[in-house]
Amino acid sequence: MRQDRTTTIAGAVGLCALLLAGCSGPDPGTDVDETEETPHGHIEGAEELSEPHYRLVVADTETGEVGLLDLITEETTAFEGTSGVDGISGDGRFAYLHASGRETLDILDSGVWTVDHGDHKHYYRTESGPVGSVDAPASPLVITDTALTSLAGPDGASSLLDRSGLEEGTVEEIVPDLTGNAVVLPYAGRLIVIEDGSVRVHERDGSPLEELEPTCVDPNGAAVTRRGLVVGCEEGTLHITEEDGAPIAETLAHPEEGRSGALRHRPGSAVLSTVSTEGDLWVLDLAAAEWRAFEAHDVVDAVAIGEGAPVLVLEGDGTLRSLDPETGEEDASVHLLDEVDAAHPPALQVDAGRAYVNDAHAGLVHEIDHGDDLRVARSLDPGVTPDLMVETGW
Repeated sequence: MRQDRTTTIAGAVGLCALLLAGCSGPDPGTDVDETEETPHGHIEGAEELSEPHYRLVVADTETGEVGLLDLITEETTAFEGTSGVDGISGDGRFAYLHASGRETLDILDSGVWTVDHGDHKHYYRTESGPVGSVDAPASPLVITDTALTSLAGPDGASSLLDRSGLEEGTVEEIVPDLTGNAVVLPYAGRLIVIEDGSVRVHERDGSPLEELEPTCVDPNGAAVTRRGLVVGCEEGTLHITEEDGAPIAETLAHPEEGRSGALRHRPGSAVLSTVSTEGDLWVLDLAAAEWRAFEAHDVVDAVAIGEGAPVLVLEGDGTLRSLDPETGEEDASVHLLDEVDAAHPPALQVDAGRAYVNDAHAGLVHEIDHGDDLRVARSLDPGVTPDLMVETGW
């Protein structure tokens, strides 16, 4: 149904003399070379767009109903769900909905995504709908690349899914030749394997390549950025990049007591934020290779927008604040939510122009212009109680 590879046959044509009134084809007795050519960026079965097409996947934790809210048309496509959904993750195209009671992870194709070629991007749209399910005792951390999707559970064990299978509408688990309770993260065509503190590089099939010098005890939280892969560790933040095609790694020290939590950033950027285990706001600037710590009060979620851009902080009283990433000083604030559910706290989702906050109490999603003093641009009704939310299309 969905596939990322195709070829188009283009026949070579003979040259037409400019002085002729008409243009004739090649002489029947002349051999004509035919070449197979794939138009740049072409994906079979998908429509290429001139700009990103963002959507929100929302879920009602009581009924399990899932809604796919199109941020252009403001229309919602509803999908039947199962009660007990209590976790959600996304990777730009797919949403992963976890139900603790059933210990399953349901995968939904949102039908929109971006392919980043570094100096330019391509944007696509195709059919949306359920893909399938996998067993998952807990809500996993999702890290993906063009070939594999890693589902890393809080106990450290990782499951790997074939990415092309997901794109074609099937769920296929990959079992590399690895042993132990390792966290396995795809990066730069290889596997980064973290186990018992060691950090190793493996081929896709699991065969070992090398061990990196830094250690990573108790990995918790990871993100892929424009400046490499980052992983939260007990001793600091593991930062893996490439140099001359080979992976290199360093440990970035924590700015103070505690350690990082979930690592949040706008997709494609190289600035990240986290709420530390001590409840403070930390901002990681990978260009400077350093963390900065700021005082924070009752932070529910925090997302860094990018280099030279603010950090958005949502607090427990329902206030959204925009902070300077260098000083932590407030640039703007707006009171958004009358009630915050501690069991299912709202989430901040951020793209290049907008931020989204789900307001389950009001049954709305608030769209914020983060470049205009946190102006509320729209309050959207997804038709499904938005207890959980993730953005796709990036």
